[in-house]
Amino acid sequence: MKTVKILPICILVMALMIQQAKAQYQIEIKDPSSLVRVGMDPHPTDSTDIALAYTLLGALDNNNVDSIAYVRDQWHKKADANFTKDKAYSSLDYLLSRYLCDLSNVKIEKRDVLTEDLYSYFMNDACSHLKDYLVLKYELNNYRPRSVKEYIQQRTFYEDMLMFNDPNREQWDKTDEVLKNIPLHKGDKIVDVGCGFGYNSWRFSNIVGKTGTVYSTDTEASYVDYFARLLKRNNIKNIHPITSTSNDLSVNDSVDVIFMSSLYHILYTWSREDERSSFLKSIKKRLKQGGYIVIVDNVAQNGRELNNCHVNPRLVEAQLGYWGFEPISDICLSEQRYMLVFRHNDNYIPNITVKAATSNPILNIQSQKSVIHIGSLDSYDITDRGVDAAQYVYDFMGNEQTELADIAIEKYKELLPTENFGGEYSALQWLCEVKKADTETRKQMLEDRLARSFYHKLTDDSCKVIRYYLLHKYKLGNDSIRMMSDSILEKSGEVGRTHRSYLEDYILALNPRRPQWEHTDSLIAHLNIVDGETIADIGCGSGFFTDKFSRLVGEKGKVYAIEIKDEHINTLNEYLNNECIKNVSVIKGMDNAIELPEQVDKMFMCSLYHVLYGVNSDADRDKYLQSLVKLLKPNGELIIVDNGPVDDDTLPYHGPYISRELIEYQLRFYGLHLVDYYQIIPQRYMLKFKRSN
Repeated sequence: MKTVKILPICILVMALMIQQAKAQYQIEIKDPSSLVRVGMDPHPTDSTDIALAYTLLGALDNNNVDSIAYVRDQWHKKADANFTKDKAYSSLDYLLSRYLCDLSNVKIEKRDVLTEDLYSYFMNDACSHLKDYLVLKYELNNYRPRSVKEYIQQRTFYEDMLMFNDPNREQWDKTDEVLKNIPLHKGDKIVDVGCGFGYNSWRFSNIVGKTGTVYSTDTEASYVDYFARLLKRNNIKNIHPITSTSNDLSVNDSVDVIFMSSLYHILYTWSREDERSSFLKSIKKRLKQGGYIVIVDNVAQNGRELNNCHVNPRLVEAQLGYWGFEPISDICLSEQRYMLVFRHNDNYIPNITVKAATSNPILNIQSQKSVIHIGSLDSYDITDRGVDAAQYVYDFMGNEQTELADIAIEKYKELLPTENFGGEYSALQWLCEVKKADTETRKQMLEDRLARSFYHKLTDDSCKVIRYYLLHKYKLGNDSIRMMSDSILEKSGEVGRTHRSYLEDYILALNPRRPQWEHTDSLIAHLNIVDGETIADIGCGSGFFTDKFSRLVGEKGKVYAIEIKDEHINTLNEYLNNECIKNVSVIKGMDNAIELPEQVDKMFMCSLYHVLYGVNSDADRDKYLQSLVKLLKPNGELIIVDNGPVDDDTLPYHGPYISRELIEYQLRFYGLHLVDYYQIIPQRYMLKFKRSN
């Protein structure tokens, strides 16, 4: 009898597992806008901002009411005009308005604990923190940071506090609507993930009461510590601040609700696959069966998204669905914001409805992986073993003791099969091998003109460039040594970071071992380049493919190398001049258009489209792609090479990726149809498009 009863249950469980494995979410692509965006620099500054900051800095020193009021009025206008961009203007408007009342002895009714704390933090002690913020953000009075790390951390601290604890936040975040719809009750336990400085946690604590608990988690320890001190000063007992990690909720309790505001677009696009999986596992472990996940995030607004970021709610629904979270409600908070509520249900099976016949493409999502990843390169490169190997390279390049090179080479042999696929490890290994080689062997290894240029750029002048890069990239030595290194190269602040980003791109792209992992020769063969063709190499960097194209099109052909970053442009021009290459023209690129003196036979784009899709605004990308199409000859081809997600048993590319369907479906709206698809390696693919007739 036991066997008879157990067997059907086993079969049912297996059937459920199979059905879940085959689950397929479908998203209809109705227009060319991107499904997700994590735009860069949502708070840019201009000359007007700097002038106002200087005016205010002087006015605060002598309490010049008229000047303070003038800046306040200008920031009030900016708060309205930049509603979706920079929430700091709203907070600054409030702080200066209240400060003017204080100067005029006008009594203001006190507000909640967080608003009072914000005001005292920035305006006490002769407005010391506000002045410091102005100097840091606008780099006033020839400000130069003592260390780039400290500069970024402190500026971000100020900006996040002004944004997250904005006294007028209800206007853009619709907090009252969130509180009305969140499934939270007296006595419940809730985790406020990415709590910042406690804005939502404070409001949740009033709902759950003394018998409930709010766990306020954030990966920024300085934010958590600040909030903990505030709670202690105000004797608040039912909120528990916790410093979490990127791969763990860090809460050792079973909870009723987990809340994430303005965070899932980061989790979806910025977190590594392994980090996100570990994090969601920890959520599943701590959330009660029947408990709720609440997601508040941004709606796409054609470039007017809050902080330049958004994620399509259907992407969130698909990813969480594969983790066993059942969608309960989808609430429109405003034109800019939405709220999703999910229930933890391990028996949940998505009810997938096949879309009716439509001319629009349908994106099928068949796993919990994100369809696009825009994370920083550092998120994949820096590991303890990577730092260990880099230290040996750094030391060898400093004194040329070959035994150090041998150790580094062996360490990279161990690392390459397990991490950093397509990254810089093999380039560093190659540099050690060439540097330690005898004269004849080195000559053979440097026969290729691009490899020779690569080697000398990094190792000439006592290996100054490669040692500088390793010192900062892997944070070798200590802060004072790195600061001295910056000073020697006359690099600091933003300039230093830009320079190191350039070097990282240079080493990745021009790695002489790149053809081995990328199968570059096979990729080039599929391009079918013929003598005399014109090719635009878009986002050419320092010229890895530009150099190869110039050899293939011959003297009658032409290569237009298009690049935005000045250091890459300078490096490529220097290389072309040194090698007397005449059939290449280097063109300074733009974010929202391509300009060429003629139409071309082929346009080539490698490891760039994920940026166009997930970083550029819809408006900029639209202008860019329209200009691209116009510059293709009637039978011309657009070739896109990018990285894709891989199966769990395959080592992923070390950096960003994008599912090829996102590219294909978006380009259909620009009259470009796919004519060839080539899976170069599991991690990288090539798409070839032609203009539709």
